[in-house]
Amino acid sequence: MKIKNNILLGAILFISCINKINANVINEYWINSNNNSNIVPKIDNEITDVESDVTVVVDIDMESDISDSDDEVIDIESDILEVVDVDMDTESDVSELDNEESNIVTGIPEMNTDIFDIETGIPEMDTDIFDIETGIPEMNTDIFDIETGIPEMDTDIFDIETGIPEMNTDIFDIETGIPEFDEGDIETETDVVYSDTRLPENVLPVAYRLDFYTSIENSTFDGKEEIDIEILKDTNSIIFHSENLSLSNITISNENEVLKPNSIQFIKESNFVTLNFNETLKTDTNYTLHMQYSGKLNSNNIGYFIEEYDNKDGSLSRMAATQFEEAEARRAFPCFDEPQLKATFQLNMTVDDGYNALSNMNVVEIKEVENSNLKQKKYIFANSVKMSTYLVAFMVSKFQSISDKYNDIDVSIYVIPDRIEDAKYSLKVAIKLLKFYEDLFKIPYPLPKLDLVGIPNFNYGGMENWGLINFRSDYLLWNEKTDTSIIKCSVVSVIAHEIAHQWFGNLVTMKWWDDFWLNEGFATFMKDIATDIVEPELNINNNWYYENFASILKEDADNKLKPVYNFSSNPKYTEVWDMTSIYDKGRFIIRMMEFWLNKMNDNHSTSTISIEDNYFFKKISEYLDLYKYNNVDSKQLYEMLESYDENGQPLYHVSEIMESFIKQKGFPIVMMENLKNGNDLTITLSQEQFVSINSNLDDIEQNDTMINGNSTWVIPYSYSIYSNSTGKPELLESHYIILEDNDDKKFKTTISLPTKDDEASNTKIFIKGNEDQKGYYLVQYDDESIQVACEWLKSDLNFMSYLNRVGFISGIFTQLFEDRVENPATILNCLDYLKNEKSTLIWIEVLEYFNKLIERYENNMERNELIMKYISDLIKNIFEDIGWVEKEKEGIEKKSGIEDNTIINRQVLRTSLMNLSFYGEENNKRKALYYYNKIKNGTYNENLNMYILGSIFSIIFKYGDVDESDIDFILNELDSESSKFDKYSLIGGLEQVSDASLRKKILEKFSNDIENDFNLDDDEYQDLKIELLLNWASEDYYLSFTFVRDHWDNYFKEKYLNDNYELIYLIETIYYKSKNDDEHSQEIASWIDMIDEKEKKINFEDEIIDEDHDDNNLENKENDDDPIILWLKEHY
Repeated sequence: MKIKNNILLGAILFISCINKINANVINEYWINSNNNSNIVPKIDNEITDVESDVTVVVDIDMESDISDSDDEVIDIESDILEVVDVDMDTESDVSELDNEESNIVTGIPEMNTDIFDIETGIPEMDTDIFDIETGIPEMNTDIFDIETGIPEMDTDIFDIETGIPEMNTDIFDIETGIPEFDEGDIETETDVVYSDTRLPENVLPVAYRLDFYTSIENSTFDGKEEIDIEILKDTNSIIFHSENLSLSNITISNENEVLKPNSIQFIKESNFVTLNFNETLKTDTNYTLHMQYSGKLNSNNIGYFIEEYDNKDGSLSRMAATQFEEAEARRAFPCFDEPQLKATFQLNMTVDDGYNALSNMNVVEIKEVENSNLKQKKYIFANSVKMSTYLVAFMVSKFQSISDKYNDIDVSIYVIPDRIEDAKYSLKVAIKLLKFYEDLFKIPYPLPKLDLVGIPNFNYGGMENWGLINFRSDYLLWNEKTDTSIIKCSVVSVIAHEIAHQWFGNLVTMKWWDDFWLNEGFATFMKDIATDIVEPELNINNNWYYENFASILKEDADNKLKPVYNFSSNPKYTEVWDMTSIYDKGRFIIRMMEFWLNKMNDNHSTSTISIEDNYFFKKISEYLDLYKYNNVDSKQLYEMLESYDENGQPLYHVSEIMESFIKQKGFPIVMMENLKNGNDLTITLSQEQFVSINSNLDDIEQNDTMINGNSTWVIPYSYSIYSNSTGKPELLESHYIILEDNDDKKFKTTISLPTKDDEASNTKIFIKGNEDQKGYYLVQYDDESIQVACEWLKSDLNFMSYLNRVGFISGIFTQLFEDRVENPATILNCLDYLKNEKSTLIWIEVLEYFNKLIERYENNMERNELIMKYISDLIKNIFEDIGWVEKEKEGIEKKSGIEDNTIINRQVLRTSLMNLSFYGEENNKRKALYYYNKIKNGTYNENLNMYILGSIFSIIFKYGDVDESDIDFILNELDSESSKFDKYSLIGGLEQVSDASLRKKILEKFSNDIENDFNLDDDEYQDLKIELLLNWASEDYYLSFTFVRDHWDNYFKEKYLNDNYELIYLIETIYYKSKNDDEHSQEIASWIDMIDEKEKKINFEDEIIDEDHDDNNLENKENDDDPIILWLKEHY
């Protein structure tokens, strides 16, 4: 999430805290090995390139003890790597014995096991001079490397790490070590024989056996692999994925023979390795693919990556972990890297002394590795359940753990040693969540253990690897003494999301990434429910509304979201993903279906969370049970949720509803018209696509339905009829209908009201659409309906539930801002009822609209003062109730008179109220100055949370009389390890500094930090500095530019190469701000061309739009007939 203004940090961080809102010496030892080969795969020599992106394979057939050194040729200029074997026709020293004389599994002659190792065929002579595992003579370690067998002769002619002779670079590629021999008699192929982006359907992986060695010190890994495969169609080739790996010793075996590929192709764009065989691989034969691989641990949090973190004592530690979603397992080991190709996985992990290893499954055995110059241990893990490659996970670290048991499941939290005490809360929560999900779905968690790992600088909130869940530490750890309840909520919410994935995504997985919403939409939906159940004192069940429901609707209306379902065959599917749409829009569509299906079956939506009493969860349980360990698509879910009549016809329109909502951009708005004639009420409903007047129509393709207005939805529509026939407004009845996708797009019904004839003329009616805001659509009210509802709210605001009230208020605000009301005064008159409104949820939403109203007139001081006077009048009562300081203990304690009152809601609302001070609300400005003076003179001891403190610093540095002493105070607090104030709050204050000399002083301090390498490893702090530069760039882009330019080589370049989003966005902003400046535009454009020439990370195509500022037809109007200003002048 892009944070542009730190005074909004409270609400933004709360939203962020809830959302997920984008991560080996080889010894043979296999668990449950299914190697049916009668012949040991031939050992091949390799020359590998682990530096480049090219997979290098060099095979030499060594059937004899003496080779004749025939040549091979590899084309390293093209994207396709060809390797062709040249057999060396020499006699073998080993005779072909009958099976009676040979081991039937290995094909090794069963001579004298006292002198031969039965598995490897290595003579067991004198272990004093032979390494028992490698067969390398242990002669003089002064001249032989004990691990590689490479003579340690003259390092001037041998590379000590690779063993590649550093001879004549005319015949060796100095980077890859690939011999550049003449082609000679070697026949090579150059044509790409397979051009699809998906794997062919001729091979099915069944079981992987992986043996890793990881060197944390050298940031390298290597491994040996076996993959049992099933041939689905006779074929002469096998295609799998590999990226940035060096491969060697590739063979395939069945029970009768070992086959070597006659050629190998590597297609870089798709990461395909194609093995071509002279022989046909038959469908009725079992095969095992064998190979070795090696690679480098990257620092980008994808694939198999290295991570550094600081210890409390100032020392630096390293660890390695994996992040394979969506198509990154291929970076760690060769595999069939598509989600529908599920298999079992058995891993062994060899690690150096002091490190431990984790993987998806439990440890079966830990063995000391003998005869190594390094002290090492091998972790042998149990065979896994059937799962997708993107869920495979392993980790090498020095983390510590705490554990407990739930039933027979070992639940553990692994974190850096300094934070182990802060993991206790997460352990309790994880066990509660496991129990909740098992009880709800009636499907046990299938693994013997569940590990939750906190990685300090992990790029993602969490990753649901089966049995080994990765988290960014901030989302796993909670300190009762120092952390707020909002952080607590964040921890529970993210854990709930990731554990939900153990069923949604892991147990049942989408067939392809276009149905990714089946994973993420459901996990996000479930975490709302689960968090409220397992931690009821947080009481967040209805926080979904201000959390992001309203903001998602806004983005969708502005044409900023892609459809939830967005097909692409590209295995790197993130190029077409829209995370907001998949996670949040998907989640709200699921919530709409849950409400609809339960209403159709006379169930309450989530008031009863059990499959016995809740139709939706009963069907979900059946879905999970039917498809466990398998893959599904959306239609299979729809079929499970549906019910059918005796003729087999669907009753609930599940497929039609879901298809219309997940495969289209945008959402509908339903216009309601009602006509009362005596006791008869005629309701007419029509729909259209809601398109905000703020949408940039230039970005919409001409064939987009938003242009021609053809989009319609199958809407599960709900409406409630309220009547005052008894003398006060009361709910009369509720209705649930399908508003279908038909030609006239209208639905009309007439209802007879239960009123007496003499009462009919005096009875008023209000119809509230979208009960409790469960539907993913808006409702538009006519002026008369708005007047009736507001009249009743002023006398009895509880005639509607607070969820219905927030939906109604949000709806009429939308009509005001979107010019969908006949007379704006109708809505402005209505809002006077807010003086008595006590719902924190409603106020959080209302303040969002107040901020938009302020922004419309911020450039006109007279009108801005009028707006602030109006808002101050409306918020006075709620501000007195909420206050600046939270005095109560965290929990559900009710503060008299405030509905949906929880400490989290109060904290968010309090922060939102503080934000109004930023726009000039005088009472808050005075209060902020009072607290700031106490902070600066050392007398501050109040319990203000970090978000309120952020507002205080922002207000003071925007409106206060700030001098160098204030800057020094903030900078000293930023450097102090004992500061009471978080860096978010402090930097937020500095962002508001506008004086050029004070800005220069701040940048001088940041320059010194860079030169002295001070605090540069605190990534979050450094990103906040970039946010500051971005904030300043809106007014003084050249100042931000010169700072970035001057510190490019010694600081910013590394962040740029590591895809730091904030920095790239800052550079783009600087570019667009400079376009109209003749003095500096060419200088900046040339510099960006220079630094971006190779990487092409900077986007020059799309204009940077200020997301915090809405343009629409009412903004900054200077005309005298502005209806809002006219109304304000009349009333204020």
